[in-house]
Amino acid sequence: MIGKAMAAIHANEDSKEEPAPVQNPQRIATESAYHRTLYMPSRLKTADGPATAIKVVAVPKATCPLPGLPATTLLLDEDTGLTKAVVNAAELTGLRTAAASALATTILASPTSTNLVVFGSGTQAYYHARLIIQLFPSIKQASIVVRKITSRATDLVERLRMECPSVEIEAITGNKASEVVMEADIICTCVPSTSPVFDHSDLKPGVHINAIGSYTPSMLEFPPALIAPLSPSSATSNSPRIPTILVDSPSACLSESGELIASHIPSTSLISLGSLLCPSGTLRTDPATREKVTRLREEGRSLYKSVGVGGMDVSIARVVVDEAERRGLGMRVPF
Repeated sequence: MIGKAMAAIHANEDSKEEPAPVQNPQRIATESAYHRTLYMPSRLKTADGPATAIKVVAVPKATCPLPGLPATTLLLDEDTGLTKAVVNAAELTGLRTAAASALATTILASPTSTNLVVFGSGTQAYYHARLIIQLFPSIKQASIVVRKITSRATDLVERLRMECPSVEIEAITGNKASEVVMEADIICTCVPSTSPVFDHSDLKPGVHINAIGSYTPSMLEFPPALIAPLSPSSATSNSPRIPTILVDSPSACLSESGELIASHIPSTSLISLGSLLCPSGTLRTDPATREKVTRLREEGRSLYKSVGVGGMDVSIARVVVDEAERRGLGMRVPF
């Protein structure tokens, strides 16, 4: 489902059709004492038809006394414009983001990966660990890296241990992160950090990184030096090599990813996940796609950066609402 949505977003971004089949205005935000609230409207047309929605996410500040990440999606009726459904999007946001990361990981990471490192202990961290362990049965060790060991971190580890009994799972604090990063085959950064959570010099060859926690120009999850221009590729070339990065949306990442902005990465170095996929959501097998995948791996490691695309929220909300209607679930409210 996420693959279909990403493919549709890429295929229709430059469409001249009216109304535009893909509409993802940049998010706006309001500030309150305890939250930074994000508003993300979107419209997406796929083979299943068009859908329009807006997601509202209240991102807690450090001063917030309550846990959790409140999120709500309003799905509109395409014919009347009325609200068709109100969906609790807290879990869905974590699931859809992790599903896209997992898809990128299956394309770029080694199928024999054994060590997973996840930074964070929230919903995003859970779904990233859960899906990647499910898709990579070779994973034997998973490390959950947090600033300090809290009840939320221990609860996450216990939940994952119950659901993934064949994997050794532990929570560690950031001062020990370097040790596990050096052994990691797959790294997922799921924290809205303003400073890098690992040192790029600790990365081993072949590692794949999913960076999904930072979403503003002032945030940094990984060091910009990780994607800075590299030395010329040969003695005959004086031009620096620019690493190629897989992203959910080139335009969104160039305007919202602090790491990409700080490293001055050009748009030509970004490849959208949707461009690698068929309309069905599966990986394309044509020569051009194979060449893109080769470019993404050519520095001996790979990176997928996501700041969130509204079309993903529309897609998953519609699937949930359609399934709820089919099963007779949910509450109908006169409106």
